[in-house]
Amino acid sequence: MGWIGRIGIGLLIIAAVLAGAYWYYVADGAVPSTATYQTDIAGWRALVAADTAALPTEIRVEYVGRDTIPLAAMQAGAPFEQYKRVRAAFQVNGPTGSVIIDTTMDKTIAEKAQQGPAAAFDDASYGRVIAAMGNALRVVVTHEHADHIGGVSKFPVPERLAERLTLTTKQYEGLKKLAPDEATALAKADIRALDKAERVAPGVVMIPAPGHTPGSVMFFVKLADGHEVLFIGDIAWVLSNVTDLATRPRFVQTFYISEDRAAVADQIRALHELAVKEPALTIIPAHDAPVIEGLVTSGLLKTEFAVEAP
Repeated sequence: MGWIGRIGIGLLIIAAVLAGAYWYYVADGAVPSTATYQTDIAGWRALVAADTAALPTEIRVEYVGRDTIPLAAMQAGAPFEQYKRVRAAFQVNGPTGSVIIDTTMDKTIAEKAQQGPAAAFDDASYGRVIAAMGNALRVVVTHEHADHIGGVSKFPVPERLAERLTLTTKQYEGLKKLAPDEATALAKADIRALDKAERVAPGVVMIPAPGHTPGSVMFFVKLADGHEVLFIGDIAWVLSNVTDLATRPRFVQTFYISEDRAAVADQIRALHELAVKEPALTIIPAHDAPVIEGLVTSGLLKTEFAVEAP
């Protein structure tokens, strides 16, 4: 074989290796054909069945941060077009008070977490989140990453927050790594092992879902008007992870967030099956701007927190 042939074979080998690496690290988002993770919606409903008169009446959202990221970085095999992302906090309001789900981050954290020319931070929005946390019945987070638990770590009066804060033990361990001094001040919070779904407030159920982080949870919310909502945090960054059955790409999981790929893939399959079984259930990923903005347009969500205690 001549040198031209040897070069050609070498180029083919290189192309095959590159194609394999691209598929493995970027395009492969496969999930299992069946789920072992249990989404026991009947059990969640049973936990709040006695809350009829105290069920929440509305859900509000604050967009503390915004940026864009290639969709391919959030969903394996998706196009590389820029996709709008938010750092959102949610306020579930009812007759007995409010529950804050996720507390986002302050500007210092945002400067590290947000990317690109579209990155924006809303000081007024963050101020309303902090103010509302001080009046809330309960403050909870979907997991211990800084853009979700950052408001907890930066709350100005930890003793006041501890009275209304619920964390899992794994979330608290994450808080200690992020902000050890503040975690010490918050040691009197309601810290739960959470090995099964538990009611944390009227109409609100906390559900263990380790994978994205050790302390990842979901929140099932039953509204007085019959709507049911499932906040899934960062199990999926975009709802299409669930609808299209695709995880984040391996290069993101491996080199950026160090999540348990198998556990997340299993949860995505379980959420897909739940969505098919319960089409009226609204599933909300924490960062999917078009989905969250669409729910505002539909009237299910309202913008801006109610700061004063109900």
